[in-house]
Amino acid sequence: MSITPALVNGPAMDGRPTSISYHPDSVEVQVSFVRYEPTELVFEVEIGNDSRRPVLVTPETFFYAPVDTASTTTAAALQPRVAALNPELRMKLLAARLEKEAAKAEKVSWFEILTSVSHVAEDISSIKKKETDEQVAEREERHQTDNAYFNNQREQHAQEADALYAQHHSRKSVALRRTELKPGEYVRGQVYFPRTDAARRLRVVVFFDAQPVPFDFKQQAGPYYSNATATAIPTR
Repeated sequence: MSITPALVNGPAMDGRPTSISYHPDSVEVQVSFVRYEPTELVFEVEIGNDSRRPVLVTPETFFYAPVDTASTTTAAALQPRVAALNPELRMKLLAARLEKEAAKAEKVSWFEILTSVSHVAEDISSIKKKETDEQVAEREERHQTDNAYFNNQREQHAQEADALYAQHHSRKSVALRRTELKPGEYVRGQVYFPRTDAARRLRVVVFFDAQPVPFDFKQQAGPYYSNATATAIPTR
């Protein structure tokens, strides 16, 4: 699968073709497609404010609409809107998941406490018994296996916390966030949408100061030409 601008009229973004719009309000908007993710489409948007007043960029209001679908029986008609994923909400959800996994990586569960108590009780009880070497080895191996299980569980939570931290840091660095641009400033970042593979054309609508700026993209089957990622630049 690949997505390219229907009209390529802007300078390339990290080697990717772009579409650019010069709004009458002296605001320049440039859009390119970055990559497919398993459940998302990732676009990069750059907005420059050449006007004499501040403009508000609100990525949570962006959307795309399939202009047509792959079905041969469906006429070219605008389909329901698909809203961009709210970057602020995504940051909060990632932070909450990170905190939860980090806590689990450090926490000793009640099940582990009960198991440890059971181990101690079994060790004390074994003093009064005449265990064979095989019984002693079996008991020690079982205790070690139980302890390794709990350690492994904590390690898995720690690894998940590390992955979530990296994802949170990456999204925070590259995602387009809600921003007020002063005259002469620009912002660039990635916008995430729920993925669709059924549409031949997508109309991506970007907003600043609640004013829509549409861009049409073509979607085709076949290997995508690039998996490059972008870096957000807050202002200049």
